[in-house]
Amino acid sequence: MKQFIVITFLAVALASCNDADKEKKEVAPIEVKGVPIAEVKMPIVLERPYRNWQIGSTENVVAAMSGLKAFVDKDFAALAAVTGDSLELDFDYLHTTMSRDSAMNMFTAQRALYNDLKVNMYDYVSVISADKTEEWVTFWYKQSWKNGKGVADSMNVTNDIRMKNGKMVELDEKTSHFPKKK
Repeated sequence: MKQFIVITFLAVALASCNDADKEKKEVAPIEVKGVPIAEVKMPIVLERPYRNWQIGSTENVVAAMSGLKAFVDKDFAALAAVTGDSLELDFDYLHTTMSRDSAMNMFTAQRALYNDLKVNMYDYVSVISADKTEEWVTFWYKQSWKNGKGVADSMNVTNDIRMKNGKMVELDEKTSHFPKKK
């Protein structure tokens, strides 16, 4: 009788574990007017299949935002701590992959160009592909500073940061400068 109870208990426990794992792996498909997005004919063909992005982790937002804050604060040791062994950079007129040390040297030189650097964060999002192979954090913010002569300037910035194991491994930055005042 005891064996029967133990076997029944184990069978129920295993069945509930499998159902829980099944729930975690199954992601509801995104639909457009009742049609699965994979079946919607897009006006421009995607280079690769839609990844069915889901909301990602808050931990990645904190790590990426800590890197941005470290840049503002000139704390390059803290920035290096949240950066992978190498960092792919995609800026206007620059696309390269650098070692962490080379990236820190570049960031140190770039940060020296800005006085009174401030960031006003508009919003952020963390996303992960349905197959869990790719994670990104996106920031939208205004960056303002003064140059070496004390002239103030600012721009809107969008950072797309690919995260891997809690570290930044790619930074894709888009900027929009404000028109000069007349």
